Amino acid sequence: MNTALFTLYLGVLKRVARTAALSPFDAHERNRLGELYALYSPPAAASLLPEDPYKLPKTDILELSNLDKNLTLQGVNECGFGHVTEFEVKVISQLVSQLQPRCMFEIGTFQGRTTLNMALNSPEDARIITLDLPPADLNNTQMQIEKTEEMYVQKSGSGERFKGHPQAYKITQVFGDSATFDYSPYHNRMDLVFIDGSHAYEYVLSDTENALKLVRKGGTILWHDYTNWEGVRRALNDYYLSGNLTFRKLRHIGGTSIAILTVE
Repeated sequence: MNTALFTLYLGVLKRVARTAALSPFDAHERNRLGELYALYSPPAAASLLPEDPYKLPKTDILELSNLDKNLTLQGVNECGFGHVTEFEVKVISQLVSQLQPRCMFEIGTFQGRTTLNMALNSPEDARIITLDLPPADLNNTQMQIEKTEEMYVQKSGSGERFKGHPQAYKITQVFGDSATFDYSPYHNRMDLVFIDGSHAYEYVLSDTENALKLVRKGGTILWHDYTNWEGVRRALNDYYLSGNLTFRKLRHIGGTSIAILTVE
């Protein structure tokens, strides 16, 4: 039975039931009961659909850049657990190719796969500062990192993908806790900041506040793992819903876990 027909039958049944219920009473009583019946309005049924946890409006890589079919890519298909996906590396490389940033800051080096591909698609005089937490500092962080993130800190080598590569001259590695690192030498200088450090809520807030100090007016901030980690999602949702005009153009790039903001 279709919905419209079911609704019609249900209405008829309600009217029949109402008539049967009121028939033993005299006219005055029926009118009074009818008034009381009309006053009753049952609460609307709660939606059975779960609330959408992703509050950021979506954009698309096609809206953000003119696709460059001549991107220089390396190791993009070597994607393990915890890595930026193959498509995401291509999206980030596409944005770098489009924006041509000369000063970039990355929070969270890991193996350096994204770092290398940013270097490959940036101008010859570009410079990338990439910050990573050394294993020795794992138990001395300013704030608590997610328990499952320890494996990303306790790795064989930070930035191993770009070490010894011809593009490594563009990359400077620095080490420390992103919550206490001294960013002041880089303030207001960055064309692009990529945040992919700790995914704990407090760390995402801290890294975002530091990114805002790093980026120049008109620069771009990217966040990884908006759809993968609750701490990242909650922090970015909170920023977007806060009413702070700085974040009114914060967007989620469809098909990826990347969020993007151009700082005005």
